[in-house]
Amino acid sequence: MKLYVTPTSPYGRLAIIAMHDKGLSERIKLVWTQTRQLDDPLLSVNPSGRLPFLLLGDGTGMEDTDLIVDYFDALAPPRTYGIPNGEEHWPFRRFEATARSLLDGGSVWAREIKRPSGEQSPGIIDHERRRALRLAGYFETVIGEGVFNGDLNKPQLLLYCALDLERRIPDFGWRAGCPNLLKWFERLGNLPVIRASLPPGSA
Repeated sequence: MKLYVTPTSPYGRLAIIAMHDKGLSERIKLVWTQTRQLDDPLLSVNPSGRLPFLLLGDGTGMEDTDLIVDYFDALAPPRTYGIPNGEEHWPFRRFEATARSLLDGGSVWAREIKRPSGEQSPGIIDHERRRALRLAGYFETVIGEGVFNGDLNKPQLLLYCALDLERRIPDFGWRAGCPNLLKWFERLGNLPVIRASLPPGSA
């Protein structure tokens, strides 16, 4: 199997973390690539060109981070990335959705500031900056909840990869007012499976 990812994608990094966490790194080759290239060889196997993309041995494949993580989870039982039942179900899904909002909005912000200065939208940048800092403040108040502790799960990975966008967004200064969130972030960042997910050349 081959996992196509870009070095800067938080979604790709999330998939790589799950790959390491499930012990699949020896079965999957990472292919570092760039998107939006007219001669991109990825387009021959994935017409949408979206990443991350997992190419299977039979020539078929799948895009979408959630789908890829679920597939990794199925390849290496027991499943650990599913949604719990019982009383934990709705809090889990609520935190997962909110963490995804932070990641999605932060990704928009990161892409916008990468554009040439004449093509950037100050309105979008300001909107996503305020949203990201507001959400960081929210997670500061709930980071002690059980869903963010214990074994890795999707809400944790979504939140970690969202906060890690600070490496691409100089103005994402979430650390100063979020000591509890910072402690959590640094603890996860020291996990071997997360350290192993850093792209080549990363600090």
